[in-house]
Amino acid sequence: MDTDLLVRAVCRAIVLPPGGPLLVGAVGLALLRRRPRTGRALLALALAALLVLSLPVGAGLLTRAAERYPALAPPWPAADVIVVLGGGISHGAVPEPSPASLERLAAGARLARATGLPLFLSGGVVDGAEAEARVMQRALRTEFGLEARWLETRSRTTEENARESVPMLRALGLGRVILVTSAVHMPRAVAEFRAAGLEVIPAPVGASEGYPHGVRAWLPSATALARSQAALYELAGRAVATLGGRG
Repeated sequence: MDTDLLVRAVCRAIVLPPGGPLLVGAVGLALLRRRPRTGRALLALALAALLVLSLPVGAGLLTRAAERYPALAPPWPAADVIVVLGGGISHGAVPEPSPASLERLAAGARLARATGLPLFLSGGVVDGAEAEARVMQRALRTEFGLEARWLETRSRTTEENARESVPMLRALGLGRVILVTSAVHMPRAVAEFRAAGLEVIPAPVGASEGYPHGVRAWLPSATALARSQAALYELAGRAVATLGGRG
């Protein structure tokens, strides 16, 4: 992992949950003796943040705030190609797509069969020795019996997905794309690809199914905390892109 990606990973770990609230709590503990009122306030804030973010109802609110586009449904719009963005890989004896990448691949495969459009996979080497697009291609072949026609293997971020993919697509004469990625990630991805000059049709996957109800909506869980983290990451990334003039 190069310096830029390492800095991103460290910032993500210390700002987003659970790292962010834990850091605030640690500061509160350190201040308890010298400034007990401030220390107690920070501890309470940290515990409250962890609790809210680990509740399904809290994660649901954040997820809905991060999502913007509805699922793509028939009749299928006219397009030139289906672009599937990588969502990480799981490391083992043989690298495999992460659950997020596999979900995107499954959606891309369904769209390819339904529309007859070719597939374009985008994702480079983020953490490991093999590009995400190549790992996804292998899974697409073995799990879905399909083959992507083109691979982009240099990108490591959403901005780079667009920056590396768009010249390849334009050189092929492909300007109208169906973009497949996770629902919370879609707004940022659409903004990057449109800013690079493509006509984008969003095809989000894994969208939330409304707000949770009942007792379970108020029971903390690791799954809810992970969903909160993902939503906050996307909202923060969107804010940074907007400040940088790309939103």
